[in-house]
Amino acid sequence: MATLVEFRAKNPEYNDMPDVALADAMHSKFYTDIPKPQFYKQLGLGAETQIPGGETTITLPPKPVTMRDRIMGVIETPAIIAGNVGRMIAAPIAKYGTEAVVGFNTPEGIRRGEQAAQTTSNQFYQPRTETGSDIVGSMAKVLGAIPPTPLTSAGVALSTLSGPALTQTARVMQPAIQTATQTPAMQKMAALLKPPEKQMVGMGAASTDEVLLRQQRAQAQGIPLTKGEQLQDFGLMKRESDLPKENPELAKGLIEFKAGQKQAIIKRFEQMADETGAVYADPTAFRKVGSLVDTELVKQFDAKKLRVDNAYQAARNAGETKQVVSTAPLEQWLAANAPEAISVPEINSIAAKLEALKTARNGQVTIDDVENLYKAAGQLGKKGDPSGMFMGQVKGVINDMTEGAGGDLYRAARVQRKELGNQFENTYRVAKLLGTRGGYGDRAVALDDVFSHVVLDGSLEEMRTVTQLLKKGGPQGQQAYAELQGQTIQYLKDQLTKNASGELSFAKIKNAIDTLDREDKLAYMFGKSGRNTLIDVRDAIQDALVKPPGTVNYSNTGSVVIRGLDRLAEMRVPLAKTASDVAKSREVTRQVEESTKYNALVEALKGTK
Repeated sequence: MATLVEFRAKNPEYNDMPDVALADAMHSKFYTDIPKPQFYKQLGLGAETQIPGGETTITLPPKPVTMRDRIMGVIETPAIIAGNVGRMIAAPIAKYGTEAVVGFNTPEGIRRGEQAAQTTSNQFYQPRTETGSDIVGSMAKVLGAIPPTPLTSAGVALSTLSGPALTQTARVMQPAIQTATQTPAMQKMAALLKPPEKQMVGMGAASTDEVLLRQQRAQAQGIPLTKGEQLQDFGLMKRESDLPKENPELAKGLIEFKAGQKQAIIKRFEQMADETGAVYADPTAFRKVGSLVDTELVKQFDAKKLRVDNAYQAARNAGETKQVVSTAPLEQWLAANAPEAISVPEINSIAAKLEALKTARNGQVTIDDVENLYKAAGQLGKKGDPSGMFMGQVKGVINDMTEGAGGDLYRAARVQRKELGNQFENTYRVAKLLGTRGGYGDRAVALDDVFSHVVLDGSLEEMRTVTQLLKKGGPQGQQAYAELQGQTIQYLKDQLTKNASGELSFAKIKNAIDTLDREDKLAYMFGKSGRNTLIDVRDAIQDALVKPPGTVNYSNTGSVVIRGLDRLAEMRVPLAKTASDVAKSREVTRQVEESTKYNALVEALKGTK
């Protein structure tokens, strides 16, 4: 049963009805079988309803906190703390200093002192969101007080204060992620009911929440964005693109900013590769990584194969493989598939071997004999070839023939052999990597191609068959898996940077990330958190590199001014060119600084009213 608060949240039309009256109405109509005191308790009503006047109380659900308030609350928390510290120090000084001048303990002195304290207090930062006040209040309850320190003076710049809070904003983004997972119908209804969004000062038609999320995401990934890129303002981005071409010397700061942005994007991939624990995440290391994976798989196969051989030898030593078995099932299979032997001669080879055994043993074929046939079928069959399919069926028939035969040692050996086959021989991705051990005469996968064979080619399940062996293979196997993770990041970086023009390619990196993500390979290899990080990096790169088409909602006044100054310089007016050059230099410098110094998170806090 929902509480009264939850009921009101879903049915706001009853919010003008007192708690007790609403509860009584619900009880009489739907819940008469529940004692009223118990019903009150289930609704969340306590003893306060019995206090005179309590029957008129209306308990409304808490006002929902918007995403913007959550973000801004986290950002302004350091500023609130700094303001509180400054207020704690300066207000008493102003109060008692004024009283000392006007007169201690006199009515006028007290009045003037309190007035001075209030005036001084108002000079410091005031909380602008309930979230910020709540955060600071919670901190104060835990710490007991907020002690002043040399590093939290009231004069700290807002841009500096907002920096340490950025790491917390990811936590307040979770409701947005949850909203995104709602059904399409729920999303449509939410869109219809959503009130018009307030706009941040200087953002034109940009959505405040989208801008804040975009800048928070970029800063979390260490990728700087220009003002135009943060706001996704077509006019601003066009100006930022034109300035370096038209005024390379004056726009040097913007050119350097974009160069630094490119390096930051590349560096982010290098950081992610390091975080995997890989040693050889490098474009020249594909062969080395392939060798590490191959060595680990071969080691595991050899070790398990040795255990299987030893188990069979123990069964032979105990005489358990001397038991005679019926070859009728295999003979029936060979007869049924005789027509296929025209194109698959390996079937005739098995038939000939069986006939030779029956002749040599006078029809008394033992478990040892059919085990030799089993080995022959494994050697004759080739993966990806018709012979591989038919010889696999032969092995299956032989397994059925020997099911339950022999003693405990033989049956235990069969179980181990079946596990070996499932893990290495019957799994295409693994068998092909093992070369001759998977039924191949030569290496089927070059060491340089092992990464592609495991990670890029095939499905998630096929990749899982290989990587699960590595992850269970001890320190060396786990390191080989880490190398595959690191090389995956390197592969994504290569897609980004492989461009003849030297520019970064968003289209290629997007295609690579989306392809891996469609089959949940990113989540499998890096976990949900790692997958989300890669998606954030992709989106931040898009914000930095892609110039989307759209309506120009920025007046581009700066460019208009510069063109006007250029025309002025062309006029035959004394000193006009000098004045034009100076003005143009100042205007371009201002525009460059505006584009490279802008921070939407900080500006949002300044623009909140």
